[in-house]
Amino acid sequence: MIKKSNCICAMSAILIVLICGTVQGRSYKASELSQKMAEISSLQQHLSNKIALANDMRQQLHIRIAELKEEIKEEKERLQIDSFEKAILVARIDYDLKLVQQLDGYIIKLNEKIVFFQTGRETLNFYFQQVQDDMMMIKTLDDLEIDKLIAQINMVLQEYSPDNSGPMIDVNDVPLQNMKKIWNEVID
Repeated sequence: MIKKSNCICAMSAILIVLICGTVQGRSYKASELSQKMAEISSLQQHLSNKIALANDMRQQLHIRIAELKEEIKEEKERLQIDSFEKAILVARIDYDLKLVQQLDGYIIKLNEKIVFFQTGRETLNFYFQQVQDDMMMIKTLDDLEIDKLIAQINMVLQEYSPDNSGPMIDVNDVPLQNMKKIWNEVID
């Protein structure tokens, strides 16, 4: 009887340890996933702010380009310029054309950054949904493996983190449109 009682106590102790370990494992996994959800949400907000900033910058550049093109037209009419070759001899027109050329390049780069940030936000949203699904599964499954998901999330968080996004525009990498083409667009 005592042996039976000791055996039952030992079995009970083993069950308690296993149950506590499972609950503790679930709690750890849930905690880790909750932390990743918070990191994802924070980075999504940061990317949304970057998108808004880039859109504002792009809008300001479009406004400035329109002003410069209008100034070029006015100078063309005032000085009765009939060709690109004559236009670039006028310092004001030459300067304005070069500035439009540079600003167009900035807009191209901003467009690329906006796409990058939007892709990041969408990717993070996908992982956020996956984490939510896994959180629901943790409640019902004991051995859910989240390590692979956590590793994927960490890679995405690293790729789109503010430390890695760099400046909005790298002025050394701005594509420049042909000035004669800009001139032709302005005078049409």
